[in-house]
Amino acid sequence: MPTSSVEVLWTARYDYQPDWRLAEHKHEYFQMIYIVSGSACVSLEGYDHRVGAGSLVLVKPRCVHALNPVSLVKTLDLKFLVKDRWLRKLLCGVKELVCDCEPGIADLFERIRHEGERKGLFYRELCSAILMELLLVYLRTSGTGEKAEAAESADHEPVGDWIVQKAAQFIREHHAADFSLLDIASAVGRSDRHVRQHFKDVLGISPRRYLLQYRIQRAQHLIEFSSYAFKEIAAMVGFKTVHHFARAFHDVCGETPGGWRRKYQAGICKDVNIDPGFVNTNWTVRAESTDHDRVAVLSAR
Repeated sequence: MPTSSVEVLWTARYDYQPDWRLAEHKHEYFQMIYIVSGSACVSLEGYDHRVGAGSLVLVKPRCVHALNPVSLVKTLDLKFLVKDRWLRKLLCGVKELVCDCEPGIADLFERIRHEGERKGLFYRELCSAILMELLLVYLRTSGTGEKAEAAESADHEPVGDWIVQKAAQFIREHHAADFSLLDIASAVGRSDRHVRQHFKDVLGISPRRYLLQYRIQRAQHLIEFSSYAFKEIAAMVGFKTVHHFARAFHDVCGETPGGWRRKYQAGICKDVNIDPGFVNTNWTVRAESTDHDRVAVLSAR
């Protein structure tokens, strides 16, 4: 296999209680931390930044950093190498913090973690490919690539099948509401038959199936990162009854919402080494502890 421009070393999910913190330290590789919920103070080279849900922190090599929770903070964490000099230069030149990222960012973190846990064929290559997507989204969101931004704002049709793109956007924005294929077609400015055919040709599924899968995707996120009851989650993503929600969830995921939540909770604070030779040091300490009291958990897999 060809050498990748990026390489994932390690990933994990952590819940930081208010009386714990990530002690000040630095390392030679990149790290990216996504704040799923809660709020914290992140220190980067001595400058403090208040972060909340949706914030994405890029820790550059040899950057002294720390994290102090203000409340219970749920995070997704990646450590990685960047081998391509052009990409490394871009990342070292952008700002370290992006706020209000799209929920899809968390899905990219989770896909890397799932690949790392299963360790199927080519899992490291797949993790690198997903990381590359994540980094490109970060660069675009952080303001890098003015040409790309200018192209997006220009008055022209989007790249690809614009009918599917516009219809899918309508579905995502209104997924919790009650609407029909005619409503989607009206938003796109095409007939319902035309929209249905485009979905079948491009995605291989119907608009209704796309809506179902997106609702379940949002439900997965709420199950993993919130304490809402399943009845509340069902209503939040557009299901009229929790029984309909449970059946649909099993149809898409192959398991119940309860099973999904138990599986997620079992993986919290579990380190996943993507590079089998990587040794991780855990710098999480109690807030009142001094640096020499840090818990240095070394795990070599």
